[in-house]
Amino acid sequence: MGVRFQRRVRILPGIRLNVSKSGLGFSVGARGVHVGITARGQHYASIGLPGTGVSWREYERNSPRRCDLCAPGHAHISAPLAALLVILAGVVLLALLGR
Repeated sequence: MGVRFQRRVRILPGIRLNVSKSGLGFSVGARGVHVGITARGQHYASIGLPGTGVSWREYERNSPRRCDLCAPGHAHISAPLAALLVILAGVVLLALLGR
């Protein structure tokens, strides 16, 4: 069994610096939904039910799939990750509008 260390430091509301054995990571989002970059450079999106310990995290693929119909350099993201980004954008917009 391995030993795990993790500490989250709030920089600004919704912006956190994540400290772990692997190094420093960064995340942005509201309670229960956020996106971030791990200490190892992996991009991820996470959604959870606050206070329950139940959460789901999806990492971006190392080699994004490409299609012949897209512009050069364009990469697709998974549907759950796209949905999570839309939810996060809505939360941020509501927070900026003061609701």
